[in-house]
Amino acid sequence: MYIVGHKVFVRLKDIPMYLSKKTKDSIRNRYSHSVEVGLSTEYLLSSISQRLGEGVDLNFFGVAKIVGLLHDIGHTAFSHDGEMILDRMVKEASKEFDTPVRFNANLNNFRRIEKYGLFDFLPEDIKEYALASLLKRADDIKEYPEYSYLHEYRAKAIGFEESYLASLGIVIQNKQNKTILCQVMDIADENRYRVTDIIDVLNIYSKEKLAEILHRTIQSTLRVKDLQKIVHLKKIDCDKIEDGHFEKMKIKDLLISLLYRSSNAKTEFQNVMNTLSMAFNRNFSLQEDGKIVPVDEEIEALRRDFHRIAATYIWGSKKVVKIKTPYRHYFSTVVDYFLHDNCQMELIDSYSYKKALLASKELGIVGRKEELEHLRNFLGGLTNLKIVELYKKIMILKFEARLGRKLEKREELIEKESIKSLEKKLQKYAERFGSPLLFVG
Repeated sequence: MYIVGHKVFVRLKDIPMYLSKKTKDSIRNRYSHSVEVGLSTEYLLSSISQRLGEGVDLNFFGVAKIVGLLHDIGHTAFSHDGEMILDRMVKEASKEFDTPVRFNANLNNFRRIEKYGLFDFLPEDIKEYALASLLKRADDIKEYPEYSYLHEYRAKAIGFEESYLASLGIVIQNKQNKTILCQVMDIADENRYRVTDIIDVLNIYSKEKLAEILHRTIQSTLRVKDLQKIVHLKKIDCDKIEDGHFEKMKIKDLLISLLYRSSNAKTEFQNVMNTLSMAFNRNFSLQEDGKIVPVDEEIEALRRDFHRIAATYIWGSKKVVKIKTPYRHYFSTVVDYFLHDNCQMELIDSYSYKKALLASKELGIVGRKEELEHLRNFLGGLTNLKIVELYKKIMILKFEARLGRKLEKREELIEKESIKSLEKKLQKYAERFGSPLLFVG
């Protein structure tokens, strides 16, 4: 409860997972996704424990849920798009230094957890185990030497897990370079993406188009009766049921039939997809080399099919790129302004960042790298709404600089106007002052 109510976690509500052409939003945001992953991590770890035998509890420190909750706490605005843009631009701005400044959302998790004391309620050894279980890619630390202590935490955490299992007569030698809990959290994250990516397609494509995509892409022949062996799936009325038996229906056909229902289609489709996510979570076990592996190949085949759908029709599709393009422009414009335009301190609403940046600026060239690190940290904590607000403020500041005077009711313009309407108003102001080309959108 301390975590889900904390301001740094609540900010994730303002980072949508996908943008819709119609609503410019999505069903889910980083907050709801993180809650789902937290619950799924605990569920998946419990399922693997049961497979290993009676009395086994891989969640022996009781931190599986909070590790899942905090796996995305380091995300900046526009999620992975924002991460790539910020990393590229801050790296370019610091290329003169022997070690350029970088941004990595996974490693930013640790900075935010420690800055806001999100693990301070844990005993030290359990805190170290939880931090180690958030380290997805140990090699990333090469570029972030300030987190080198995580190597020691990871080795110690893997030892904890091996010792615990050995005490129960289960001998493993973890060769995966990450803890069992970290692997489970990563899989829980993947499993939520596998289903929510496709659910969110309904914000972008029509039901008919999604049905066509499912028909073309899903190769798995998993049937309802095979799914029901591990999770409950209530009987649903559909128009097309093979041989009149719901249990014999292929999951592929069930999903397509749901999309063609006249009522409650989206709700039932989402419910079945979430049931599939639970089935994916129950389909893993632990090998002697410490690797988490799927058990039922047909269920895993369906999971791979869902991944293929997202990779083809969401992440890199022209339709989604077109929707995202303006938002990438907003983000890169804001980052560029802060990194290169001697930004106005009035745009930074954090006293601690203002103080740190002013101290770095006083050092001149000597403090430039430190200044870039502070700017990276500030920009790495923003939300989509904040980026849009800053973009509008920067528009007005640049306009006023060209105009040579301040506008009246600036805050009202920022608060009430969309970016497009603000562009039109600024253009009208430019024409009124006899300079139609003063503002360039």
